[in-house]
Amino acid sequence: MAQKWVWQYANWPNWSFDQAQVMPCLLNTVRAVAPLIALANQLSAEKRLVFESQVLLDETLSTSLIEQQVLDRDSVRSSIARHLGLPNAKPTDKRYEAFTQVFLEAVRNADQPLDHAQLQHWQAQLFIEVPRLKEVTLGDYRDEAMAVVSGHFGRKEVVHFQAPCEQRACVEAYMDEFLVWLNQEQSDTDYPVYDYLKAAIAKFWFVTIHPFDDGNGRLSRILAERCLARADDTDIRLYSISSEMVRKKSDYYQVLEKTQKGEGDLTEWIVWFLNCVQAAAQTSLQRLEKVRYATQFWDQHRAHVFNERQRKLLARLLETDDFDDGIARRKYKNLVGTSDATAARDLTELVELEVLQAQGKGRSVKYYLC
Repeated sequence: MAQKWVWQYANWPNWSFDQAQVMPCLLNTVRAVAPLIALANQLSAEKRLVFESQVLLDETLSTSLIEQQVLDRDSVRSSIARHLGLPNAKPTDKRYEAFTQVFLEAVRNADQPLDHAQLQHWQAQLFIEVPRLKEVTLGDYRDEAMAVVSGHFGRKEVVHFQAPCEQRACVEAYMDEFLVWLNQEQSDTDYPVYDYLKAAIAKFWFVTIHPFDDGNGRLSRILAERCLARADDTDIRLYSISSEMVRKKSDYYQVLEKTQKGEGDLTEWIVWFLNCVQAAAQTSLQRLEKVRYATQFWDQHRAHVFNERQRKLLARLLETDDFDDGIARRKYKNLVGTSDATAARDLTELVELEVLQAQGKGRSVKYYLC
């Protein structure tokens, strides 16, 4: 018996889900995101932008990994800094600009209606100066059949999904229906935080239509982030769902494929997606706590004059997880590029200032923030 896909059932696309399973997960999602937003609001606008740049860096690199592309981290960071107006931004390759530009346009204008032209423009932007192995239609919907297939030449191919439509007119008709739903304001009081559900449904619906020759996965995640921006009632992004999807990549493909082979019940997909949002928010909250702690730290020690080497160490300890298990004198010496005697003097001085505390004895001594 031939495999039936979700779009081949009579109720497509009248999605359904089990409220008993989804609503508790939705409540947990709101509870995970709320303290993150509250903490972000305590920071200055500049620090929020710096934090968003870290989130965007994660999002860009992670969404590229999902698409099996590897980007240069420093180039992506410079591109994001330039788009956000942060200092020390350097000119970068247009390939690193595209995703950031589309992402920010989508999120910053999340309260505006979305139309075919804007979506097609974004798809074209994603492929500016990107080398392609085959001819890809840019800035317009596909006009041919589309399937997600795996398998090497000479071996049996596995069809993971067959998209609907073999002609552009059919694709546009399906996208008409999708955009009407996406742009519709939610008035049902049963779902006061409906946009979190909408993000999950939008991601699945769009990638199932698969309207473009390429870029569908990236655009589906951008649309999900757009809905999440509305749900969070903010035009900046404080967490990255793509980062979580990379960590759970095999689960992502498994639940997506299973749902696309179903009859339109999105319960398992929505629960999985919302769990990703929860995990992403919790990860960001921990990072944002570090930002707040760093701000308090520098305020508390503003009277101290640290040398350049010490400041470099303190910044790493405050802003990263690189030395959560402490830093030994040898690692400090290599980090700042100095002699053993100077490293010992720097660290002793920081202990005397009660900035660092030493634990252990002899060569096993490690230093931690007080």
